[in-house]
Amino acid sequence: MKSKFSLIITLVIVIATMVSCKKESHVHNEVGNFQEAHKSSRALMGALLKNAKDREFKAVVLNECLKQKKGDYYVTIRDLCEALNNDGKYNAIVKELTNLADLYKNEHGGVEPILFYPRAETIEESSRNRETDLPYQGQQEAIGVIQDVFNPDYSSPGFIVNDGNQLVFLQNITEEYAWDNDVWVIGQEELVSDENMLPALEEFTASRVQGQREIGGIIQVTDLNAIEHWTSGKFEFKMNILNSSGVLINSRGFGRDKRRNFRNNRWRDYNSFIANWNTSTFGAWMYENWWEEDGGQSNSVTISFPPPSGQSGPTVSTTIPSRNLDDNLGVGTVQFTDPITQIYNITHMNFRRRN
Repeated sequence: MKSKFSLIITLVIVIATMVSCKKESHVHNEVGNFQEAHKSSRALMGALLKNAKDREFKAVVLNECLKQKKGDYYVTIRDLCEALNNDGKYNAIVKELTNLADLYKNEHGGVEPILFYPRAETIEESSRNRETDLPYQGQQEAIGVIQDVFNPDYSSPGFIVNDGNQLVFLQNITEEYAWDNDVWVIGQEELVSDENMLPALEEFTASRVQGQREIGGIIQVTDLNAIEHWTSGKFEFKMNILNSSGVLINSRGFGRDKRRNFRNNRWRDYNSFIANWNTSTFGAWMYENWWEEDGGQSNSVTISFPPPSGQSGPTVSTTIPSRNLDDNLGVGTVQFTDPITQIYNITHMNFRRRN
């Protein structure tokens, strides 16, 4: 009886071992098939994640995705390479990404690869609602997923690169996780009808279109006492808007404003309509100049405005009326091609626009 029982146990162990080996073999085959079927996607993902360790590289990716050139929060690898070409230090990665994009196109019937960044929408929304500034793009390690690879629960395998720049599985990524973390999706464009290759009309927030309204007067004071000591009481801010030729097109003061409205880096929105921006009327950029008025004797200041970096044109000069105790807080250049979410830094304060 004991011998028969031992034989049964032995058979169970043998069968279990065979099943286990078969399952393990199946897993290895699945991994091998996955790697082979998505070879170009994995190679492209690895190159992007490797360079995501560079904060400036991540910032370029974010800004390009916020533009929504094709209506969603992604950038084609070709457009990303064009953006990176502005900085010579990315020559090697541009060459690598270009070659990998060509491999991807060959594998996917000539369709351009894209990098989709779901969190860009979260960042834009929080900025629009004045909840926070654009979150610091460097605290998290970017995680890569492949667009058409997902599990039955709709999660997708997420990968990072290790110290040897090899892709390693990290965790399965859910939609909710991707909204709030640096998840980069490697995939391809949905080639839909032309009218659907744009954001819905009410969502034109990341990039400008001709004739769209431009709202300014949105500021954040970063050093209250450096602008106006607390013993002098409230702030008296004034904004001057000039077109690309240096012609004053809008000048407005906003009344004496309580200091508590600016404490803790709080944003203050004066909701000041600037213009319906057509580049044929106002040019491809505007100059925005801020003052804190303190009075005194009548005075004027002549300010020179050079063309923005990458643009050609003369340096123009404009005389701004003021008083001798007023503080000129500086000038920011707003280009039509800038993301509407961009923040401009001047002396002891920041400003931005919306539409």
